[in-house]
Amino acid sequence: MEQTDLYEKEEKIDFKKYIIKYWGKWPWFLACILFFSIIAFLYLRYSVLQYESKTTLKFDKKQTDLTSALADLDNLGIGIGNVDELKSETAVIVSRPILMEVVKKLNLSVQYFNTGDIKDSELFAELPFTAQVIHYMKNKDFVSSQYTVNIEKNGGFTLIDEKKRRIKGSFDKALQLDFGTVILQKAVGKVFRSEYKIVFWNPIERVKRLEEKIIVELPDPKAMLIEVSLIGSVPEKSEAILNEVTRQYNLDGLRDKNLQAQNTQEFIDKRLEVITRDLSGVENEKENFQNRNRIVDLEAQAQLALQNTNESTKSLLLQQTQLELLKSLDTEASKGGNNQLMPSNLGLNPSLESSIAKFNELLISRNKTLKQATLENPAVIEMNKQIASLKEIIRENIQQQKSVVQASINQLNGQISSNNKMVEKVPGQSKVYRSIERQQNLKEQLFLFLLQKREENAINLSVNVPKAKIVNPAFTLDPPVSPKKKIVLIGSLLAGVGVPLIAFYLFFLWDDKIYNRNDIKDRSSLSVLAEIPALKVEDVHLVQRNDFSVLAEAFRVLVSNLKFMLPAKQDAKVILVGSSVKGEGKTLVSVNLALTLGNKNGRSLLIGSDIRNPQIQRYDSESVKRQGLTEYLYDEQTDVEQLLHTSDTNPYCDIIYAGSIPPNPQELLSNGRYQHLIKEVSARYAYIIIDSAPLMLVTDTLNISDTADATLYVVRSGISKNILIEFANNLVSDSKLKNVAFVINGVDKNAGGYGYGYNYGYGYGYTKDQTQNWWTKFFKRKN
Repeated sequence: MEQTDLYEKEEKIDFKKYIIKYWGKWPWFLACILFFSIIAFLYLRYSVLQYESKTTLKFDKKQTDLTSALADLDNLGIGIGNVDELKSETAVIVSRPILMEVVKKLNLSVQYFNTGDIKDSELFAELPFTAQVIHYMKNKDFVSSQYTVNIEKNGGFTLIDEKKRRIKGSFDKALQLDFGTVILQKAVGKVFRSEYKIVFWNPIERVKRLEEKIIVELPDPKAMLIEVSLIGSVPEKSEAILNEVTRQYNLDGLRDKNLQAQNTQEFIDKRLEVITRDLSGVENEKENFQNRNRIVDLEAQAQLALQNTNESTKSLLLQQTQLELLKSLDTEASKGGNNQLMPSNLGLNPSLESSIAKFNELLISRNKTLKQATLENPAVIEMNKQIASLKEIIRENIQQQKSVVQASINQLNGQISSNNKMVEKVPGQSKVYRSIERQQNLKEQLFLFLLQKREENAINLSVNVPKAKIVNPAFTLDPPVSPKKKIVLIGSLLAGVGVPLIAFYLFFLWDDKIYNRNDIKDRSSLSVLAEIPALKVEDVHLVQRNDFSVLAEAFRVLVSNLKFMLPAKQDAKVILVGSSVKGEGKTLVSVNLALTLGNKNGRSLLIGSDIRNPQIQRYDSESVKRQGLTEYLYDEQTDVEQLLHTSDTNPYCDIIYAGSIPPNPQELLSNGRYQHLIKEVSARYAYIIIDSAPLMLVTDTLNISDTADATLYVVRSGISKNILIEFANNLVSDSKLKNVAFVINGVDKNAGGYGYGYNYGYGYGYTKDQTQNWWTKFFKRKN
């Protein structure tokens, strides 16, 4: 029942126990905190600081499509149409063509460093010399090449590569290296150190690095803002890169804007050449007709005849103008290939103008994508399909418009023909002359229209408004983003506490040893009578007379608690001292218990009953071999008086040594002579202490356990394992031992935590111990 109650208590978590357990390891926690603090200090001291630089761009939102460049100079095709288009610009900003231009402009394919004992610091602004790669060899495997630059006193320099090869060179002269040809130029008025480090990069690799490091974000898409940031160790370099990226992006936007205007201008120029020739031919034809027919003025002659046809003629002129433009545009649209931009803003039908504008925008977008991708790219293929579809739609729209205009012309011609019947009296020459004038007016109107569009397009081409406005030029945030001092220090503190905490948790989790009485109480209902302190080699291991040491007090506590277990009887009270395996200190407990119990009111007797591996007699300072228990068990004629020896430490304590090691110890201990010995000496002693053999290794002790009134089961702190407690519980439950209590030997002063450090091999082999030298004196035989 008592044991059942004990296991019910196990379900409760004893926080105090765990706190004490870990508190005993405070030196380890302190050492780990100090160690990780030093690591953190060294990391903060020698790590390269990383700073974040930013720049902000703002885009104007495009309100309407361009209809007349002279009417509004602020809407010349500049701006972003919608938020989705703004998002696509984030990819354009860090596109490889733009970044390659940045690498070339800032010469980022060369890095410079000041050499240091522990770390190198990068240089960017104040350079003692500059290097330029004149030519790269065709080597796809080349990534970078590092050199140490030693400045010579004669004005030259020496490059030392990673293989320790030395290459001498002179400033302002080309030098051939493994990856290409370079030239180094000395800066004027700079103080030179003796050594620098320089790294040459493949430009493609630098572009890849910039792609990874430059971050483009939309802080507020509705505000049409883009934020570009870069983290680097040199703020001046990061700011220069960001400023150059925005500059190259605006230049790229201007090139895209002007590309459509240039194509439109080329188209207008070609049409002007054709219209000029046609107009010249019509004027020559009019002049010849007048000369041939001697016509000076037909206005008065034809005024009445043409009065009714004026309005129809005006409408006809407009429709014929539209038809001519549609024919010209149809010619352009019928050309093969989808690589040529189509002219726009010609005053045609709005739906047709809108389709042409979409076609041009999509064609420009595809051409920009081809700079970074191949024709097999899915996005390019999709855009080619869209371009072909749009072009087909444009051609169909042109044909529809031509049909509509042609139908209108036919209708107008019919009306004019109807009216002309009313003026049959007008000479035929006037009809021819009017037809010639009509052709002349048509060509003149088309010519003036194209001239106007050419001027509008020229204005659009000449206005270089940047695609994005730089709201904030590149700037660097004050505190470095890496390493963060507070996070590193807090992390070191957490590591200093967490690492030993986890280590000890795992150690405690797998540690199956006994350390103090709480470990036994958690696993057994048997009581713990005493805890014997751990002793050092130089300590006295025997309880002396009038001894007030910690060891003596521990055995006095053991004796006091033991008396409550012993029965009341007239003859000697027999106490069996045992253990599971050897090395747990049962002999030490047996000897000191006998020394503590023996006094003038009652003598004590210590019997060395471990006849397989005697331990007591090895502490005899005399070399004379003593007779002992083995001789008594073997020979019935042996007199007990010959076996008794008085301790020199306590005259009230006698000893019977184990004697010679017999070949058949179990037979001797089970022949009944041992019980006879106990009865024979019981009347002479108050206490008899039996130093028995280990219970787990041999069965010798079980043959004599019936003689004991009480059993002290010795375990050793930090040595004995939990399984030994289960073994002792089984012996008690099987009634092989009676009146059992535990004694814990070798308890450290910090036994609340797990810190006892013995080298102990647990096993079932039972061999003779090596001679121990920490007892210089044990018992002396009384002469």
